[in-house]
Amino acid sequence: MRSKSIIMIMIILFLSLIVVIPLQAEEIDEPLVSTLFFYTDIQEALNEITLQTGVNIIADDSVRGYVTLDLEEVPIEQALTMMLLKGGYSFRKIDDYYLVSVIDPRSPNFQRIAETEIIKLQYITAAEAIALLPAHYERYLRSSGVRDMITITATPEIIEGFKRDLAKIDTPAQEVMIQVLVTEISSELINERGGDLFRFLNLEQDDDYFQLQYDRAGFAGILGRDFGELESRLRFLSQTEDVEIKANPRVQVTDRETATLFIGEEQVIILEPANASARLERVDVGVSIDVTPRILNDEYIKMRIKPDISHFSEERQERLVVKRSELDTTVYARNGAQLTLGGMTLSRETEFVSTVPLLGEIPLVRWFFRQETERESERELLIFLTPEIIGK
Repeated sequence: MRSKSIIMIMIILFLSLIVVIPLQAEEIDEPLVSTLFFYTDIQEALNEITLQTGVNIIADDSVRGYVTLDLEEVPIEQALTMMLLKGGYSFRKIDDYYLVSVIDPRSPNFQRIAETEIIKLQYITAAEAIALLPAHYERYLRSSGVRDMITITATPEIIEGFKRDLAKIDTPAQEVMIQVLVTEISSELINERGGDLFRFLNLEQDDDYFQLQYDRAGFAGILGRDFGELESRLRFLSQTEDVEIKANPRVQVTDRETATLFIGEEQVIILEPANASARLERVDVGVSIDVTPRILNDEYIKMRIKPDISHFSEERQERLVVKRSELDTTVYARNGAQLTLGGMTLSRETEFVSTVPLLGEIPLVRWFFRQETERESERELLIFLTPEIIGK
């Protein structure tokens, strides 16, 4: 009895293998192509593969040309890829047949062989992506400048290649941390100590620093590796001498973008023009700096610096004069090194009026009882900028 049960189980397993194995082979294996084409019309070559494999291949009228190919037991899809590559054609399996057409949105069958995918950009705009990617993608793309999205309609192979290329450029941009230190030093104090601003600060140039240069406006710049000692000296001098640290802000800016820093004050003045009503005017005076960094490599940064220095040169009851100095310069800085900008002088004229009480207000004779004096003062302005690359 036991031997009969074993025999029955073996028969059932054998029959199962006979049924299952052919089904699996049919699902997995593609028909193989073995043929030789020598300068054969591509439409005739596709018909030959249909006759050999029993798989219908429909090619539209756009598929033209000749093919020379030696195929030996090649899967049908690989054979089609090799045949259609030269002419820029593609195919897609639909149900139990293959459709062959040109990869062109103007083709009537393009929508049948193409797929559509919407890609959300993370770090760059759609306009930047289209400008940077290879031109052969453009006819397959639609974009939105508002939402930074790109729609691509193409064959799966083109879409995959597009996504790989897009991933190479849609990356976060590096950023630069810029620390600014704005300092004013009395010109009288500098003159007392020898008359040279950099010598006063004990700034000695050696092999680690670039040569100090002045431009036509008297603007001076020097690059150094480490100005930490200089900054400490300035803070020490601000406690004992006529040295004032105006501000020490920090700003983080994306590579090739512009950061604007303003240190100063806003004055509201009343303008009373002739034959017109009086109006209020707001005037910003102080130090404004536009900095645009461009990262060259891990060590150097190219920086465009546009300082705008403004101050009141005269303060009188009948007029308010603002003096402004502007500059646009480009320098190369080491990553983490400090850039010193100097050679800028702030001058100020102030009028003082002293009068004898009561008598100084009597018309006609008041000029005998009042005295007007003017005093002009100058201060040297130093700006320290330290750029540091972050997000490497």
